[in-house]
Amino acid sequence: MPAETPCSDDGTPVAAPTARVFFALWPTPAIATQLHQLARDAAASDARIMRVDTLHLTLSFIGDVAVDRLPAMEAVGDQTVWPRCTLHLDQLGHWPHNQILWAGSQSPPDALAQLADELSSGLQAIGIRLAARPFVPHVTLARRCRHAQAKAFAPIEWAVDGGVLAVSHRDATGARYEMRRRWSAA
Repeated sequence: MPAETPCSDDGTPVAAPTARVFFALWPTPAIATQLHQLARDAAASDARIMRVDTLHLTLSFIGDVAVDRLPAMEAVGDQTVWPRCTLHLDQLGHWPHNQILWAGSQSPPDALAQLADELSSGLQAIGIRLAARPFVPHVTLARRCRHAQAKAFAPIEWAVDGGVLAVSHRDATGARYEMRRRWSAA
């Protein structure tokens, strides 16, 4: 039986509440602090450096969905095998077209691409289509970064041990992330 469309007091249909969501890897506070320092060292002075509590690696950006779909997305996470691996963040990059400073890996573990594929397949199975783009594992360090300083840095070793389904809330200070659900690596 289809769900009823919510209506206001006068019977006018009301849009169902939505949430902006994504699956991600979330670093420990120590790793996040190292990444934040790297951003401060490499970003242009007028760039918007990401707050330490917002640093993450997106596996699947879902976007705005009806809140009542969140349990189905949690079920996708429940059915996913979350790998334990080590991500060597040893590359600093800059995408001038969208002014993003990022940290990534020259040799990311295959397990991360497999994880992103598994999540994508699970989301497609519940009717959620993701934008067709290659998976490029990276952590956004700064936005509105018109240029970045070339910087040598000691690789950051991130012991990946699970992931999250996060909900993004935007306000005047930027994004704030709520961890809707966490999963541990197998």
